[in-house]
Amino acid sequence: MLAGEAPQPVPVRRTVALAFTAAGRATRSELVSYALAAAFVMLAVSFVTALVADYPVRALVSNGLTVILAIPVPALLVRRLHDQGRNGWAVWLGLPGFIVWLVRTGIALSQGMQAKIELDRMTWILDWVVILANLALVLLLALPGTAGPNRFGPDPRRSAA
Repeated sequence: MLAGEAPQPVPVRRTVALAFTAAGRATRSELVSYALAAAFVMLAVSFVTALVADYPVRALVSNGLTVILAIPVPALLVRRLHDQGRNGWAVWLGLPGFIVWLVRTGIALSQGMQAKIELDRMTWILDWVVILANLALVLLLALPGTAGPNRFGPDPRRSAA
């Protein structure tokens, strides 16, 4: 860090602080840092709830935590696409997976796990749509950002140096 330069926030902290801000740019390391932190939190909470709670409580805690951890993701993904000079509309590729998860979770909570299993047997083709959409989004997010400033702001790698 140069003298007189403000310290840069930790990537995960930056992601949470900008949870509702799609303006600007985000690096691949910010995306990976948040994904790893979220996975660690989910793993730790799942482990603890597995020791002390029955399945319905574990499922409720897991679903609630998933929703909470997903709040900053759309803005982070848009900023990541902005880093490549792309419009943020490609984030909509993640919508099929969210809708399928939401419907399956709603059915499991309201009608039981057997109803969810029956639904899964009938709608397996949706899983392929979700997989392909998610794969396309992941491939877009993995591409390197543009060097230097672009129409969405300054290069986040240079400001972090």
